[in-house]
Amino acid sequence: TVSTIQDLYKEIVRNRTEIKEFIELKILTKIEAIEERVKDVEIENREHRDRIERPERESKRKNIIIFGLDKEASDISSELVCETLNSSLKIDLSGAHTADVHPIGRNKNCPVKVKLSTVSKKLQILSKGVELKGKNISISRDLALQQRQNLKTLREHLAIARKDPSVKSFIKGDKLVVSSKSYNVQQLTTFTKRTTKATLTGLDRELKENSVQPSADPKQSNQKKILRSRQTPE
Repeated sequence: TVSTIQDLYKEIVRNRTEIKEFIELKILTKIEAIEERVKDVEIENREHRDRIERPERESKRKNIIIFGLDKEASDISSELVCETLNSSLKIDLSGAHTADVHPIGRNKNCPVKVKLSTVSKKLQILSKGVELKGKNISISRDLALQQRQNLKTLREHLAIARKDPSVKSFIKGDKLVVSSKSYNVQQLTTFTKRTTKATLTGLDRELKENSVQPSADPKQSNQKKILRSRQTPE
């Protein structure tokens, strides 16, 4: 009868819906498990890198790197470094402030690593860096490999952000500040992987357009995807 056929059809539809929901639930559970594992692995990797680099960073805390001395490696000495910095930066630096001085390389004009006696003396020298504007000499911090890579990423995105002069942007510590909002290297790297919109100005706008915001709950995100799929007519 017609009633029996209708009941049978409803039963088929109900079974089909239940099967679909069961499959979606299984997929969602697997996705959540994978996402949690990926997050755990990323955290473990960061912690592992930090443990490896911590002694190196500690050993570099009092160091600076000087570029552009234009001297043979064999001529580099504590006296030369002190004389050059005193003249260029207008500071009072003596041999007592330098624990170690050695060139990085053997060629003329190679960088020179200087280990200072205190962190405060290092900060004093770095704060005077503006005095070197227009000169051949430059000074930087002595950074570990990961720190150098992070700084490179921050500077690349700072250049993008500064394409829009109306947006105030600068690097503060290990983060990029754009329009009073801070983005760490991980967020910026995620942004780079998601977009190739290098022609757009305003990094803050690009980050928003590409959903690079504080981490969202992955479970809610996946649930929204499934709800949208259920609402889509077959």
